[in-house]
Amino acid sequence: MEQYVKKIKSIIPDFSEAHIASPFSNAGVDSMDLLTVRVEFENVAGRQFTDEEWLSFNSMTDIITFCSAFQKTDNNGTGAGTDITGKKRIQIGMPQMAIGALSENWLFKEIGDTHWDLLCEGLNTPSLQLKDDAGNRLYATFVRIRMRSTIPFNKFIENEQLQMDSKIMRFGNGMYFSDITLDGENGAVEANLMTSFSIRNETDNTKLMKSQPAAKADAIPEYPESPAFGNDYRLIKKGVLKELDLAGEHFNVTDEVIFSTVYDLNPYYDLNGVGLLYFAAYPIINNTCEARFFNTHEQNTGRWEVDYHIIDRDVMYFANCNINESIRYELNSYTFLPGDKVKISSTLYRESDNTIMARVFTIKQKL
Repeated sequence: MEQYVKKIKSIIPDFSEAHIASPFSNAGVDSMDLLTVRVEFENVAGRQFTDEEWLSFNSMTDIITFCSAFQKTDNNGTGAGTDITGKKRIQIGMPQMAIGALSENWLFKEIGDTHWDLLCEGLNTPSLQLKDDAGNRLYATFVRIRMRSTIPFNKFIENEQLQMDSKIMRFGNGMYFSDITLDGENGAVEANLMTSFSIRNETDNTKLMKSQPAAKADAIPEYPESPAFGNDYRLIKKGVLKELDLAGEHFNVTDEVIFSTVYDLNPYYDLNGVGLLYFAAYPIINNTCEARFFNTHEQNTGRWEVDYHIIDRDVMYFANCNINESIRYELNSYTFLPGDKVKISSTLYRESDNTIMARVFTIKQKL
């Protein structure tokens, strides 16, 4: 039992042994914790759990009891597969630009689509046919996107050529990670993306459930252990990790409120093809609300949207919403830095029930 508890605590540092027989929800174990626990205990058991087996577990004791019946053997899924990569040449035109700069909205959509293509290639399954063991349609849900640029986005210019290179890895069959670079004549962007799979409730976007594909992901190489990129996300979501570094700048994860405003959804722009709030809309909603504050700030003499351009962004996604929702933006902290830069920490909430939808960490630079 001790070895199992030690493994659980290596995944969930604040887990209490007193809750080992408690239902997951009472033990402070969330869906992202369970994705990691599933992979680690599949390695212990030397086999993958079926969805039916996994959904029968209600507590850590259930998982431990099940795994104890199996002796560890070589897991032929770990590390299997060959590199799944992509290359693409893009010319920056008006569809790729906004406010005299490379469009962040376009970029998020482009790298997200690239991640999705790599994922479907690795699973050898068209997106429409991705289903779990129970036959439920699966949707790739972005949980974190980190983007770092060597130059502010306004330094990328019209007709500039971008070379995109991409690669995907996985941890188990439930978490997928891609690294994407775009090299241009004037600078480069590096992006790291993480997705899980969800089942969508057809009538309520607030009730997405985690699952994983029925098809084995053997074509996609597997990380031997859970990447820090995913672990940091889990621990920030749970409130255990209270700090983050982005491009050499230190951010405190805080709920302090300096400014708050409400954003009403534009369904024609903010929602995706199945009616979910589009992952690419989150940073744009953040930008819109952020500008409401800084356009009245004493240190800003022009239009914020025109004067300050993105360099680095880290978006951690926690929840979605319905078409009739409003989103509350809260500015948590900001600091003006040398070199005409500013770092900003903010949070997006679902207004109806005060659920955190995303934490957004940003660095921008003035023209």
